[in-house]
Amino acid sequence: MVIADEEGLSFVSDRHTSIAKSIGNIYPLAKHGICIHHLISNVITYHKGRGVAGKVAKASKAYRVAEFEKEFRQVNNISPAIGSYLEEADVTKWARCHFSGYRYDINTNNAAESINAALRTPREYPIIPLLDSIREMMTRWFYESRELSAKHKDPLTVEVEKKISRRIEKGKFMNGYLMSRSQIQVKGNGVDYIVDLERRTCSCGKFSIQKLPCRHAIKGAFDIGKDLYPYADDVYTTTAWRSQYEETVNPIGVPEEEWRVPQHVEDAKLASGLCLWQLLCDE
Repeated sequence: MVIADEEGLSFVSDRHTSIAKSIGNIYPLAKHGICIHHLISNVITYHKGRGVAGKVAKASKAYRVAEFEKEFRQVNNISPAIGSYLEEADVTKWARCHFSGYRYDINTNNAAESINAALRTPREYPIIPLLDSIREMMTRWFYESRELSAKHKDPLTVEVEKKISRRIEKGKFMNGYLMSRSQIQVKGNGVDYIVDLERRTCSCGKFSIQKLPCRHAIKGAFDIGKDLYPYADDVYTTTAWRSQYEETVNPIGVPEEEWRVPQHVEDAKLASGLCLWQLLCDE
């Protein structure tokens, strides 16, 4: 697989310096973030502090800077050593409200973890049987995902539709007040939020970071009679989901002339693929 360098691309990894260096060299336009789960594991392992892991998790997930600073102050109060460690790790890489790229709000490393688990036995095989096991597994997974996405009729993917449904329900208990054709003041739980549908922002911070309407934006869209689906990023759509699995992973036994290789793959330079392989294998 060849992944092009672009500003909308984000890599999330552990703190290995070799990974950060390789990403910077191969993908200078992309953003690099730190996996908060790895960071919290290090906090628990090397820095003891009662209840501090939960505070770190809350700080990392905060959508607003004020909310982040509140939680981070509590972390420092519990353990200044942990606070220093987290600052040294660079908050712009692990705190959601400070990250300059797109982390969205959905964990996408499950596929990699699933592959690791599925290859627990095959990875002991010689290289050729190992590659064939991987190919068989990917063929099956692509088919199952292609069939599942083909049956899905809603505009957004399954999990995102569930998230939107929960937000619709929560939005029913809020009050909206029109400020302009695209701006709405939404009151909920004693707090005022300002939604700007044209700019796709909300003062809660979720709308602009997730690229998915928050409960306040959904309430605002309904109040002015607008469909909420156009405000969701394309990455969440069923169309995008289907496009990821539209190709077939062919067994080696299929004649090469019958393979359907996308033109952009045909045109790709081998050096890019080697760089990515080097990145994945580097220490």
